[in-house]
Amino acid sequence: MATIHYEIETEYDKGDLVVFRKDKTLLVGIVEGFYVDNGVWYNIRINKDFVYTYSNGGDIAEWDIISKIDDNEDIKNFIVNGE
Repeated sequence: MATIHYEIETEYDKGDLVVFRKDKTLLVGIVEGFYVDNGVWYNIRINKDFVYTYSNGGDIAEWDIISKIDDNEDIKNFIVNGE
């Protein structure tokens, strides 16, 4: 059996702080991972209890992300820990 490997380049990486659009609302979150299926889709944490993922209907495509925010540890800590 043959195995095919391919590389993709994504604009955003795990740990990036991003502004994105979901249901006509702008949100800020942290990229926790991504997968490829007819495009690049991201898992994005918006608070310590919720991550938008494929399984909960939170598909966030690369084109839904407005921009990356330069690293800000205070915002990241607030999203992850609620503090």
